Amino acid sequence: MGRLRAIVIGLLAAWLTGCDSQPKSAEQVQAQARTHLQSLSSAGLLAGTRGEVQVASVRPVTPVATRWSSAGEPFWWAELKSGTGAPAGYLAWQANGQHALLDFSLEGLTELAAPSAKALAGVPPIQQFPIKGPDGQPVASGCVPTAGGSLMAFWSNRGTFDWQADDSHEGLVRRLRDRLPMMVLADAEGYTDRRMALAGAMPDALVAGLRADATQYRVSVDIKLVGYSDQVLRTEISEGRPALLMCNVLVPRKPELTWGHAVVAVGYADVAGKSYVGIIDNFYVCQQPGTVRWIAADRCSALVLVRPTQ
Repeated sequence: MGRLRAIVIGLLAAWLTGCDSQPKSAEQVQAQARTHLQSLSSAGLLAGTRGEVQVASVRPVTPVATRWSSAGEPFWWAELKSGTGAPAGYLAWQANGQHALLDFSLEGLTELAAPSAKALAGVPPIQQFPIKGPDGQPVASGCVPTAGGSLMAFWSNRGTFDWQADDSHEGLVRRLRDRLPMMVLADAEGYTDRRMALAGAMPDALVAGLRADATQYRVSVDIKLVGYSDQVLRTEISEGRPALLMCNVLVPRKPELTWGHAVVAVGYADVAGKSYVGIIDNFYVCQQPGTVRWIAADRCSALVLVRPTQ
């Protein structure tokens, strides 16, 4: 009898899985989006005027293979709107399985203090910008030095040192970039609208570059590279220290694409039993600068910790 019951349960599970792979009705998908909004509200992320956020539109996304990821599973992408109809962010969640939330952003959420979520304000949201490459053609400043520049600017004038040293934000990125062995990569997938060449650097090179810059400008900081850990990140955020984060995430402007990315981690949140990391993304232009983007913690791989010693 027990074996028969197990067979019946297995057949039912297989049938449900098969049904789950079928297209959902518009009503079902809208209901999933509303469920995710309710989870965000319960986690304290939709306080104040953000409580009026609604789903504006939903579309299916089929990920394509890139140099950094396989094609992946399909997901839903919802654009959000405020009570006045203005853009209010987005949601991305699995099309199949548990329909888990993958990624989201809520316009205007730049700082947060809730029982299960926290986000630090004050990290300059420097965006990647074009520079002249070795061949004279434009190339992206790169996520690694751009994220590093944002964190250096955050610590400037905090404590007893000025890490920025009168440089502009762009100058700060260029200064750090000059210390890194940058790799120039053709934009084969079309991440940028005009396929401008991309640029990257390794995490250990970033650590060495930050240490060299800190030494030159007499900035007293301890810098180290560690594997990603929820507990380590939460400790840093709770102590008021953003961290540099290495991750593999979708690209909000073209969500069918994913890539390896470097950003500044500024927060954490528990939503519907899953852990998310709040980031300042240097390749995501928000309506309101400083808006935090949230990504699933299981997409994170490493942290560069920057801790002032004075």
